[in-house]
Amino acid sequence: MFALVWTNFTRRKGRLALTLASVLIAFLLFGMLMAARQVFNPQLSKSDQSRLITVNKVSRGTPLPIAYAQRIRQVPGIRAAAYATFMLGWYQKRENAFAVIAAPAKGLFDTFPVTVKPEQKKAWLNDRGGALATPALMKAYGWKIGQHVPVMSTLQKKDGGSTWDVTIDGVATNKDHPDAKVQQLIVHYDYVNEGRASGKDTAMMFFEVPDDPVKATSVAMAIDKIFENASPQTKTSTTKSVVHNAIRQAGDIGGIITDVAIAVFFSMLLVVGAIMFQSARERHTEFAALRALGFTRGSILRMVIGESLLTCLIGGLIGIGIAAGLIAILPNALSNFPSSMTLTGVAVLVAVGLMIAFGLIAAAAPAGQLWRLSIREALGRT
Repeated sequence: MFALVWTNFTRRKGRLALTLASVLIAFLLFGMLMAARQVFNPQLSKSDQSRLITVNKVSRGTPLPIAYAQRIRQVPGIRAAAYATFMLGWYQKRENAFAVIAAPAKGLFDTFPVTVKPEQKKAWLNDRGGALATPALMKAYGWKIGQHVPVMSTLQKKDGGSTWDVTIDGVATNKDHPDAKVQQLIVHYDYVNEGRASGKDTAMMFFEVPDDPVKATSVAMAIDKIFENASPQTKTSTTKSVVHNAIRQAGDIGGIITDVAIAVFFSMLLVVGAIMFQSARERHTEFAALRALGFTRGSILRMVIGESLLTCLIGGLIGIGIAAGLIAILPNALSNFPSSMTLTGVAVLVAVGLMIAFGLIAAAAPAGQLWRLSIREALGRT
């Protein structure tokens, strides 16, 4: 039976190539879209779900006085608290941009999910102009421990310049996401605060770690209550809520991706279904002859369904394979390629399921036509 299916599957090379190309492109796009969806549906770690972030209630980009930190630490249920300010930095040219985080040495390692080798941590704590770089940043520019690096920034200094000279004291790895390709530089808050031209003694965000993650929401409400009559007021949320809100503000990316995938597959089904129907129609006489030789209706239907499944599975697997290859290659070719864009095993299993489903759907019309086929009428056409 398989020999007959394979022979009929490969008999029209031109038609086969076009059909496989249609399925290949559809599943290539599906693989890339599912991988892109991962970027907008991040897997949050336990610390992401328990850590709190406090920002300006009216405008998230407006800084808060660092004096708030002392009052926040007095809130019952707070185990650790720290603050940070952020700026855009770049190395040598503007295109080499990365995030610069200025945080105080006290509280940094209690509130930020970073790990540093003990000797490097000690060196940074004792170096006012020191910096900790993520592995991706070290690799991108070939920096070495102990190297002096001029970091240009959008934050102006009191002397009129915008270049901050730092020494790379260590490598800071995100303990929640050790393989992340995020490029960040952590510097001392005091170094930036003393040298900047404006915004002295202010921070963009405060970070808190509750004693009990289950009570994170109630602790957040307690923090905001302290500053409800202050100016500026605060808004405290879990990191999980902040991430989800940011995604919602960007739009329903997941829904858009799903709509695009549906449109692509609908077009593919029209193409494959029409080709399968035309192929079966052209071979009515052959199928009638097989019936006359003793083949049952079920055997004929299995042949047609087998051809359709082969088309969708071969084209689909090649398409998913190409998508997986591109996703594996692009991070090395593009430095800003998001590390969270991955093709998961679940997505591959869904793709295989869709290949089988579409193969069966595309075979439905020709199968129904052949089920009603009259041997006498089909042979009488010759």
